[in-house]
Amino acid sequence: MIGVVYGTTGELIKLSPVLARLKERATPTLTLCTGQQVEQIPALLEDFALPQPDLWLSRGNRGHDLKRQSDLPPWLYGVARTFARNRRELRARLASTSTRPLLIVHGDTLTTVLGALMGRMMNVPVAHIEAGMRSGNWRDPFPEELDRVLAARLARTHFAAGARASANLRAMKARGEIIDTGGNTIRDAIELVPPGALDLELPPEPFGLVSLHRFELINKPNAFRAILGLLREASRSRSILFIDHPVTAAAIAAHDLGSLFDERFRRIPRQRYFSFIALLKASAFLVTDSGGSQQECAHLGHPCLVHRAVSEHSDGLNGPVVLSRMDLDVVRSFLEAPPECVKSPMEDHHAPTDIIVAHLESRGHLAPVPAYAASG
Repeated sequence: MIGVVYGTTGELIKLSPVLARLKERATPTLTLCTGQQVEQIPALLEDFALPQPDLWLSRGNRGHDLKRQSDLPPWLYGVARTFARNRRELRARLASTSTRPLLIVHGDTLTTVLGALMGRMMNVPVAHIEAGMRSGNWRDPFPEELDRVLAARLARTHFAAGARASANLRAMKARGEIIDTGGNTIRDAIELVPPGALDLELPPEPFGLVSLHRFELINKPNAFRAILGLLREASRSRSILFIDHPVTAAAIAAHDLGSLFDERFRRIPRQRYFSFIALLKASAFLVTDSGGSQQECAHLGHPCLVHRAVSEHSDGLNGPVVLSRMDLDVVRSFLEAPPECVKSPMEDHHAPTDIIVAHLESRGHLAPVPAYAASG
C-alpha cells in the first residue's frame, strides 16, 4: 500500500494530482495529516474531491494553524505521540496489500521531515516529491533548506522537478533513484481548478494582489513595515488586495501595522485554493514570498514579484517573475511597471504526475492497470 503524509496546504495542493490519480485507479492509499495548517485542509480536500485523512496525527494548535514558533513544541509532541501509538498498525496497513509499501512526502516543511522519519522508523521506503530544490544557503530560507537536505538523506526515491534539482541531488550523492519529472506537479494541480471559481467582489479597475506569510519576513518589523509601506504607496495609483493569512494577520496586530491599510490597500480573507487561482488570474500582478505562488505564476505566465533574499525555485525568473533579493528599489520598480503577461507554457509540458505514477507502477508500488481498463 502507498502512504502519503502531508500537513500544509502547499503540500496538499501539489500532491492533489497524484492523490487524484491514485483515487482514479482505486489504489489502496493511507493518508496521514500532521495538521500543520489544519484550518483549510478539510475544505481543500473537498475542492479536489479527495477523502479526508485516514489519520490526523495532530490538529495544529488546538485546531488552528501554527502561527508562532511557540506553537511548534506542543504540535510536535502531538504528532510524535499519535504516531507512536499507531506505529504498528500503520506499518501493518502499509504491508497489507500485494504491492510494495511506500511512504510519499512532499516539499520542504517540518511535515516533510517528520513523514520521512516515520517511514524510516516503520522500515518503509520513502519517496520525496519536489526533491532537490536548493538555495545554496542553509540560513535562507530557514528551515526549508535544511528540511530538504534531511528529506534527501532519508528518502530512497527522489522525484526531482527538473534538471537543476536532479543535479543538486547527484551532487550531494543522494542514495536511491533520482527521477526527473520535467516540472512541478503544481502544473497538474492548476489544471484541476474549474473556471468561475471566484466568489469575491473585485475592484472595478486593474488591481494588484499580495500574499506574504513567511516568518523570515513577517517576524522582522522593520522589513515587514517597509514592504507594506511601498505597497500602500503603490495603491494610490492602483488598488491592491492583501490576503490575510492567519500568521500574517497575527504579525500585523503584533507590530501595530493595521493603520497602513485602507480602501485602496484592502485586506481580504485568506482564499480557498480554487478561489485564489481565479483571483490570481484576474489580477494585474502578484507580490508574494511564496515559492509555490512563484511556481503558479511561472506556469500561468503571470507577473510576479517574489520578495525574498534567495529562492530555491528558478521557475519564471527569465520571464514574468522578478526576485527582489529584499531590495526595496526592485520592489518599487516592479510596482511602477510590472512585467507583461506571457503566453502560458502549460500546454507544452508532459504532466509530472504521469511520470510519477508510471514510476511507482514500474517499481511495484502500484498494481498495473488492466489492459481492458487502459484501452477503454
